[in-house]
Amino acid sequence: MSNDPVGDILGAVLRALGKAFFYAGKGIKRLKAPQAIIGLLVSIAISTAAYMQQQQILKVQVLFGIDVPVIIRYLLYWTLLLFPLLYLIVLGSFSSKKAGKYEIIFKDIGFMGKDRKYPYLLNEHKDGKKVIYTFKSNIPLTEWKKNQERIETGMDCSIRQIAEGNNKKIVKLITVPSDYKIPELIKWDDSFIQQQDGVIVIGESDLAQVSFDLNRTPHVLAAGETGSGKSVILRCILWQMINKGSRIYMIDFKGGVEFGKAYERFGEVVTDRKRALTVLQNLTKENEARLQLFRELEVKNLKAYNQKTGENLSRIGVFIDEIAEMLDKKGVSKEDKPIYEQLEGEISTLARLARATGINLFLGVQRPDANVLTGQIKNNIPVRISGRFADKAASEIVLANTAACDLPDIKGRFLYKVGNETVEFQSYWFNDDTDLHDVDLEPGDMLTEASTYKPTKKPKNSSADMDLNFNFDD
Repeated sequence: MSNDPVGDILGAVLRALGKAFFYAGKGIKRLKAPQAIIGLLVSIAISTAAYMQQQQILKVQVLFGIDVPVIIRYLLYWTLLLFPLLYLIVLGSFSSKKAGKYEIIFKDIGFMGKDRKYPYLLNEHKDGKKVIYTFKSNIPLTEWKKNQERIETGMDCSIRQIAEGNNKKIVKLITVPSDYKIPELIKWDDSFIQQQDGVIVIGESDLAQVSFDLNRTPHVLAAGETGSGKSVILRCILWQMINKGSRIYMIDFKGGVEFGKAYERFGEVVTDRKRALTVLQNLTKENEARLQLFRELEVKNLKAYNQKTGENLSRIGVFIDEIAEMLDKKGVSKEDKPIYEQLEGEISTLARLARATGINLFLGVQRPDANVLTGQIKNNIPVRISGRFADKAASEIVLANTAACDLPDIKGRFLYKVGNETVEFQSYWFNDDTDLHDVDLEPGDMLTEASTYKPTKKPKNSSADMDLNFNFDD
């Protein structure tokens, strides 16, 4: 016991005030979240109402049949008047408790900076199914990424993205709860087709349907070892393009087995290099004509042109199931090499210049090779889809990271990458026997007569007539 009880009491009061203002400061930092701001506005409204009704509050003598002493009236009034401050103190206190919880987690997994300090939680909020954490620490971003699995285990979550915040000491973790699972089989259904122009769906992650917009990301590279389901993804995309009235070209140097006779109802199946070169050259001419037309009408892309003119200028899909079969020049004779180089040049031109014209490339590759996927081709293909690879170099070529080596060995399981974000998903299982059928839509118009191809219309075949049975082993 101290000999100065008054000093002890005064010290306790000052410490309590200091702690209250400390928590209030923490509460102010948490006001970045919309819910926290709304709560503060409500508390300000309560405080304002109390100030305006001061006399009425202080005159209350009976409440719910109970006599209210004067001291209680004043206590109630000042509580209401200081409600915003009390709200910030509670908010900050809650934040500090949460921060303490995560400090224990990081301590348990041994994740700390060189200053021997653990990451401090600044904010935590939900965005749909995602939970986004913001931490402050002196730990470099590279260390966060290197220790991702340990952090996921400690926090009991799956981390979708680790990104730098406003400065190098702020790190954001975009996560989902660990009990969210990706389905292992999702059969295709035509109801999945999106009505918006250019929007293509390819599967589902543990959060949502995975899709891309060809108006923003016009070309796609799908890679995967035998049995991964790469060809199934391409045919799923192809079917959506057909249903959206696109004009289709399918280039398949494996004798047309990936795009069987049933597909000839919807577009041309090209199986030799000379015809492939003619098709690509014609599409390059079509691209030039479209760019000139867009310039004259002062529109930026196919969608804007069709909206402005009311015309139906066709989107064009070029599907190449195995681009290595088409472009690999190893062992090719001197006489044949020019056509390989011409094919590569036409694909490079379309990849580079057809961004706005609605001529979309969909390239499949089984064994990624830097000699086949040249920098000019790869750098102009924004959407990357990769199945599992045992070879880190193959994953690097497709995704610019080694994440494909860590994919589970599940047929139809892929990684989807646009920009810096890589998402794991289960692709839709498109079965030609049951999902391929006639559609009433006609392809739209083209500008250059040379590149126009109208597929031969044939009677609708039954699944027995088709004799097709594709699955993820294809």
